Amino acid sequence: MSSVTERLNNKEILLLDGGVSTEIRRRGVALDKNVWSGLTTKTNPDEVRQVHEDYIEAGAQIITANTYSTARHVLECINLGHESKLLNLKSVQLAQRARDKVAQQDVYIAGSMSSMPPLTSHREVAIDGQVESSYQELADGLAQAGVDLIIAEMMRDIENAGIVIKAAVSTGLPVFIGFSAMMADNGVDVRSLRWKNIDDTTSAHDFGEMVEALKPLGGQVAGIMHTRVADIVPALEVLKQHWSGPLMAYAETGKLILPDWRYEEISSPDDYANEIAGWIKNYGVQVVGGCCGTGPEHIRALRHLLDQTGN
Repeated sequence: MSSVTERLNNKEILLLDGGVSTEIRRRGVALDKNVWSGLTTKTNPDEVRQVHEDYIEAGAQIITANTYSTARHVLECINLGHESKLLNLKSVQLAQRARDKVAQQDVYIAGSMSSMPPLTSHREVAIDGQVESSYQELADGLAQAGVDLIIAEMMRDIENAGIVIKAAVSTGLPVFIGFSAMMADNGVDVRSLRWKNIDDTTSAHDFGEMVEALKPLGGQVAGIMHTRVADIVPALEVLKQHWSGPLMAYAETGKLILPDWRYEEISSPDDYANEIAGWIKNYGVQVVGGCCGTGPEHIRALRHLLDQTGN
């Protein structure tokens, strides 16, 4: 099997899966108010594996292990930090079993790392040695479990994103960096996705400055994810000014309904695929897929699009 890096160097377009956590929720599995889908590997392993299988059968070439919110310091908020290593291993194994069962083509497994704090936190993750060691443990555990690459997801600030990226790059695996962006209030400038500070104020970086600050840390691919469909193109415009390597894009779609963690008013698969066709044509995006709100039907539509265009 050719490596992800080799295929990108050959200018291939690779298809990611869609939302994992939101797809698990759509199938009736409850998500934890603190750690989102982090416990479903333990409580509902069959449903998690089935989500992976369905994405593979829809045509995904990269599936994402359910490790977005399973770093030790995140699980500590529900007194389960000691289960982090095992949860991460089992999450990768579920993806591997899905691949072994249904894959008819080469399928790569990505480990997910995010700088998101526990969902009930009112601020970003504190920068301290405990958090750094937690992310390093996660990155090392993913590598040891046998993932083919790591996706740093929802990178939206310089400090915490830097910790995640450094840990991921240290494994020697290919690292895809997924930035989250939004339009500024003036409707012109692109900012990183806002986060809440300890004093309940909100902050956001100039998007170009954030990319420029994190670029020296490494990574094979940079892209935009967990970002509104309408904001992807402005963010790609900025990203291309600061990043010369392969590009990635996968958007969230729909309206989040709390406290049920459901998405409504989701873009149709065909509409979503048509948006991505423009990102590929106009910006040379090589890694595409879906984020929150998207499901196997969106990936199937993307697979059809790529097949029609010879990718």
